[in-house]
Amino acid sequence: MSPATGPPRLRVGVIGGGIAGLTAAYRFAQRGHQVTLWERGPRLGGQAAAFPVLGTAIEYFYHHLFMSDHDIVQLMNEIGIGDDLIWLPSPVGFFADGKIYPLSGAFDLLRLGCIPLIDRLRVGFTTLYLQKLRDWRRFEHVTAAEWLRRAVGQRAFDRVWGAQLRAKFGPRYDQVAMVWFWNKIYLRTQSRPSLLAKEKLGYIRGSFNTLIDRLAEVIAEQGATIKVGVGTDRLERRDNEWLVRTSEGEEVTCDVIVATVPSPILAKLFPDLPEDYKAKLTGAVYQAAVTMLLQTTRPLSHIYWLNIGDPSVPFTGIIEHTNFIGPEHYQGRHLIYVSKYVEHNHPYLTTPDDQLFAEYVPYLQRINPAFSPDWVERYWVFREYAAQPIITKNYSARIPEHRTPLPGLYLANTAQIYPEDRGTNYSVRIGNVVADLVEQDLRAGLLRPGTATAASNP
Repeated sequence: MSPATGPPRLRVGVIGGGIAGLTAAYRFAQRGHQVTLWERGPRLGGQAAAFPVLGTAIEYFYHHLFMSDHDIVQLMNEIGIGDDLIWLPSPVGFFADGKIYPLSGAFDLLRLGCIPLIDRLRVGFTTLYLQKLRDWRRFEHVTAAEWLRRAVGQRAFDRVWGAQLRAKFGPRYDQVAMVWFWNKIYLRTQSRPSLLAKEKLGYIRGSFNTLIDRLAEVIAEQGATIKVGVGTDRLERRDNEWLVRTSEGEEVTCDVIVATVPSPILAKLFPDLPEDYKAKLTGAVYQAAVTMLLQTTRPLSHIYWLNIGDPSVPFTGIIEHTNFIGPEHYQGRHLIYVSKYVEHNHPYLTTPDDQLFAEYVPYLQRINPAFSPDWVERYWVFREYAAQPIITKNYSARIPEHRTPLPGLYLANTAQIYPEDRGTNYSVRIGNVVADLVEQDLRAGLLRPGTATAASNP
């Protein structure tokens, strides 16, 4: 069926060029709609974007995939890069009492010497219970701190899971819903061939830029427009259409707007939203992230993902990328993320990079007493203000709908990912979901197409 005789075509504007925005733009263009995507920042990909280093690229913020991440795997296969996905062992550890404890398999819990044997058994049985449990709804009305204290006891909670909750969520650690914690345990189980097997995680050859660049390529091939470094400064509803004024002074008319920005930003962009919906947007609370990436001549440890259980250590975790993707891919160098989640008023968001590095050095030496600043050839510090939505009790009742109350305006962002936690797979999922919703509304006669020139639909 040709565009002239086929279904009506929409003029679609997508705000934000992260994975959700790119996926939605791809689906719209695939269906023949006229698509324009605006990304205010200097690059596409959002938090999954990578930058050049050592002849290849690495993400600004550490990324991997789980074996249960079917949406992104399907998308990669669809756009012809499925063979670039590799699955590799991913050793996990826990740092406490000046020692690294391996935690890659079920039996490693029995060797977690920072707590007594009886506590290890309680933690182990609780972990097995959560791994098998599929009904997350029973955890909606209780915090992780409340439930875990009852399950494993105060002592084990303080030393293991409570320490990690405090490290990630700071003063809000006791507000985090058990749903969030359950998902972390359950998801990791899905990345193991069996309950007793060790975990494997996925990575994309050449970094996640391989996916981002290919998506941008196929979107352009389908006739859509992608504008990087261009923001949407003003959006106004006029005569059943949206008038978009960009930071370049251009005016574009759209039938549909899909926004992938954080919820509080949407509230500012569209002040005419009804108060009840706006309250859901402004009620969303995000943790910020400060991530330091070290390029070193030696490894810090043999662990890929090291959770920090020592409250005196000023960072949340260490993700030693080259214990996952080997140093041979990076000219023999080692790449190590030092991760810290913070409140928006935390001084690390403005601390000079060299001062932050100097502050971290003594604690890196706790993890490996042989560590020397001389190992570090260079380092980078990256900051993200909307890194982690905080999932609190009864969260499902406060999620803003993808269909907003304003006609032709849709929302797709990480605060809507639930019960799963935010991640590239779920960004792909919500990009697909919002594109399908728009298509449903079009076919139901709820959207009025304007004068779109249909994109090519090979």
